[in-house]
Amino acid sequence: MWLGVLVWATPVAAQGTLSGTVEATLTLTSSCVISGDTTTSGANFGTLDFGTEPANFTGALTTQATGGAGGPGHTQIVCSPDVEGVDVSVDSGQHAGQGVGVGDGARALASGAAFVPYDVYSTSSFTTAYPTDGSALSVPIAAAGAAFDLPIFARINKTSAAALPAGTYTDSLAVTITF
Repeated sequence: MWLGVLVWATPVAAQGTLSGTVEATLTLTSSCVISGDTTTSGANFGTLDFGTEPANFTGALTTQATGGAGGPGHTQIVCSPDVEGVDVSVDSGQHAGQGVGVGDGARALASGAAFVPYDVYSTSSFTTAYPTDGSALSVPIAAAGAAFDLPIFARINKTSAAALPAGTYTDSLAVTITF
């Protein structure tokens, strides 16, 4: 008996290739942030801490912004290398014009109904005060792409020898950096 096996051959499909390209892109925009932080809205620019003084102190006290979102030390800003300068504005705070008989300054720290006037400046020489109307001052960046101290310096000049009530005096300033 003959057994035949019938085999059908199925043609094998030809293998081919398909080649081309895929593009990769990244768009970087000019930016500035607090060094060590990426927050761009509601950023913590730190504190202007004048320290602790007796209630009857007179004279000048100075400070600059420290302890911002980037950590301890002076608050530092870092911008992309294409940013050569920034415009900084500081508003009038919560107690502008208060405490006139106590000393000099367009802004004021408050503790209850007591006030200590002060002002904020764009340089450590305390020569150019930030306007209380929120207008910006232009600040150049010394080294492109490098971190720099936030250009906010403050000074109290208490001229009255009268003692003020003991307490913690505070204010809050809105800061905007435009680049």
